Amino acid sequence: MATPLSPRSTNRRALVVICALSALGLQVNQTAFGAGASSAAAAAAVYYVDPAAGSANNPGTADRPWRTLQEVFASGRTFGAGDIIYLRNGNHGSPVITGGATGVRTIKAAPGATPRMKTLRFASGANRWTVDGVLVSPQEADGTYTTGNLVQFDAGATQDVLQNSQIRAASDSAADTWYNNDWVNRSGTAVQVVGSDNQVVNNQIRNVRNGVMAERTSQAGAGATGVVIRGNSVNHFWEDAFRCKVSGCLVEYNSAVNSYAVVPPGTENDPPHRDMFQSYRGDGSFTPVSNVILRGNVFISRTGTRYAKIPFQYNGKYTIQGIGAFDGPYNNWTIENNVVQVEVGLAMGLYGMNNSRIVNNTVVPRSPATDSEIRLTNQKDGTPSNGNIVRNNLARTFNTGAGTNTQHSNNITVGTAYSTYFVNYPAGDLHLKPGSPAIGAGTNRDAPTLDADKKPRSTTFDVGAYEY
Repeated sequence: MATPLSPRSTNRRALVVICALSALGLQVNQTAFGAGASSAAAAAAVYYVDPAAGSANNPGTADRPWRTLQEVFASGRTFGAGDIIYLRNGNHGSPVITGGATGVRTIKAAPGATPRMKTLRFASGANRWTVDGVLVSPQEADGTYTTGNLVQFDAGATQDVLQNSQIRAASDSAADTWYNNDWVNRSGTAVQVVGSDNQVVNNQIRNVRNGVMAERTSQAGAGATGVVIRGNSVNHFWEDAFRCKVSGCLVEYNSAVNSYAVVPPGTENDPPHRDMFQSYRGDGSFTPVSNVILRGNVFISRTGTRYAKIPFQYNGKYTIQGIGAFDGPYNNWTIENNVVQVEVGLAMGLYGMNNSRIVNNTVVPRSPATDSEIRLTNQKDGTPSNGNIVRNNLARTFNTGAGTNTQHSNNITVGTAYSTYFVNYPAGDLHLKPGSPAIGAGTNRDAPTLDADKKPRSTTFDVGAYEY
């Protein structure tokens, strides 16, 4: 039996036939061949990968698929712009994506399938790849665990996208049985981004140490610059939900809930620092972190069903903090439309923030806590924060007096009158209720035109993350 032609080979043969007939002076209906001559030359190919029915020796067609995505890339195969690789159910191993192109190539779940992977890595030089709709879970792939990165974008991996996928160390039923040391020994970071101009979009992240980390590679600030982290949910985690240590991060419309007080052995006197969002430079030799946007994120320390075998607090303390930028200088940040409900006072801590906008945020404690503040203060060497705009914020407490040249207006100190302002404060619903004093109390000056739900604001603007 002759080996079936791949879609790309079929298109190229069609092009040869078209050209030969045209040379004889014959008119050709190019549509009959599936594409015009110019499009055929660049036509995309479609491939299939099936762990249950495939073989590494197959041509990757629908009826003769390859076996695993890990094998596909280990074989050194290359792909062109527009190519699509469909993954069927089964364990695809730990694929390392390689290769660049002038256009996007897509790896995605076949219709109705949930392909599994142990880990996923975009290697240096991987360019313009989109991975869509996969499950990365060591325990669900092959029954093992790792404390490393489940998904990694290497330095030199650029313009790649991970979207609409599930990333977790283990299933919920497995994680629900874990005690402290199980979390330490079985969970790692969901997504680490080191390369520039990559995107992590609309993913569900669960049962991990950290959520999405944008890291740097040099004191000069190289690394995950230009990263887009949008629309992701992080649920059941024990260190940071999101982290940005480089300039140019866009972190918007994400959510994080249910942090746990996991304490690695030997750190009982100083457990890991935990934040919903954290930025830090390290020491003074690192370049400032600039041009970061935090927009429309909803951070709640705990809500819904939580795992019973691991506590929220350790010795009555070490609960998670909210938005923290701890060792500036930080320059030209936009912090708008964020909702922060945590159980420590430092719900928003900005140390050494300069020429930035802190506008239309809602920051109140998560019941049963009683304290929560927006803090704008000096960087570690004592240099004051300078030149910031603080408007339209709705908070339990403001502690912003340490900043110099700060523009304050239309902020509301809620105190403890939560039932006066919010639809259902105990349940964590901080939308404004009818008659809330925050309605119409804002200004459109320096304010976002959309709210945290991406709904348009209308004049006169409301105070806080949500427009009534």
